[in-house]
Amino acid sequence: MSRSRVISGTLSTVVLFLCADVLAQDPKKPADKPADKPAAKPVDPKPADAKPASKPDDKAPAGGAPDMSAMMKAMQDMSAPGKEHEALKPMAGAFTCATKMHMPGAPPMESTGTVERKWMLGNRYMAEEFKGNMMGMPFEGFGICGYDKLQKFYHSYWVDTMGTGVWYQTGTADASGKNFTFTGENFDPMTMSKKKGKATTEVISNDKHVMKMFEIGADGKDNLVFEMTCTRK
Repeated sequence: MSRSRVISGTLSTVVLFLCADVLAQDPKKPADKPADKPAAKPVDPKPADAKPASKPDDKAPAGGAPDMSAMMKAMQDMSAPGKEHEALKPMAGAFTCATKMHMPGAPPMESTGTVERKWMLGNRYMAEEFKGNMMGMPFEGFGICGYDKLQKFYHSYWVDTMGTGVWYQTGTADASGKNFTFTGENFDPMTMSKKKGKATTEVISNDKHVMKMFEIGADGKDNLVFEMTCTRK
């Protein structure tokens, strides 16, 4: 047998085996292929049950952010003058003053002066300016009084020509709103140390009020050191 016929016969046999194998397979079932990975589903950027994003003017922004409108209202309420400020109104205006300085073992030293008070910063604080004589010398002083609605107390600041420091006190008013009591601990130039003191203001009428200052002794008692009666001009 020639070499060409051997090769031809071998090829024929291979073809027959291949055809038989193809016919033996289910014609409806495609030949096995390497398993393909299932195609990934596209991600929906907005789930069907997702809620619409909050608008900028929503009252309750997402994430628990504070309500800006409520915050602004609270700030306005706290910064607006209240009934406590209104209680200071009888002391606004121009007054003539009669003063008395009390010294231990001596009669009071009397003098006169004027004080003018006016509202500032939208009736939140009352500024006062005093001019007169004190202990036989020209005397001038300037003060500011107001009410702190957050801390719920009156506060008073005073500077004058008899010193270079600031006199600071805090206080309250009684239920009538006509009697004020201030207390504080300030530096005493006579003893070169801090000393507790108290000041009171009694509103007699819209045209008259009386102010008094006390030193608090070691025994806790109030010692009157100064008083001033103010009468509206």
